[in-house]
Amino acid sequence: SGLYRLGMRLLELGSLVKGRLDVRAMAIEAMRELHKITGQTVNLALRQADEIVYVERAWSENSGMLVVRAIGGHAPLHLTSSGKLFLSHFDNRQVRAYVMRTGLAGSTRNSITQLAQLENELALVRRHGYARDNEELEMGVRCIAAGIYDDTGTLIAGLSLSAPAERLRDAWIPVLQDTARNISVSLGFEPAQELK
Repeated sequence: SGLYRLGMRLLELGSLVKGRLDVRAMAIEAMRELHKITGQTVNLALRQADEIVYVERAWSENSGMLVVRAIGGHAPLHLTSSGKLFLSHFDNRQVRAYVMRTGLAGSTRNSITQLAQLENELALVRRHGYARDNEELEMGVRCIAAGIYDDTGTLIAGLSLSAPAERLRDAWIPVLQDTARNISVSLGFEPAQELK
């Protein structure tokens, strides 16, 4: 009838979806390779408001743990290694606003539930360039995550290794970071550019 027509907002939303699909498509082979190297579950997560959402996974029966968070599952930013990556890009005011909105609810005895704890943890993430989850979301499961950046230097996803607590190895951190960097480069990121 001519009363409705497709507008720029639809194009904008389509671009957001395309960008999210691109990171999955660009990451999956590298995730499988990382799984082969470590033998552990590899997760790809995106931020959605105050949570991360798992959008892809590479794992096998030999990973040594049941996959508790299915693809499409979500968790608070402060309880996950990938979520902490996103929080580490917040300024102090944004971190405090997150704390006020969420109350920093915990799910295990290791969960970060105080602002000072969270600020200390985020300082470590910024300094080291990767994040940890030390049985903060689920007892018996530890994770490490590195960021995936797009062509503008914006953090768009977290790539994490999840393993039974006693199996997670710090020796995997460099290969995790290299994998995340390679995926970022495939998305147009130039390692020398400023991160956002």
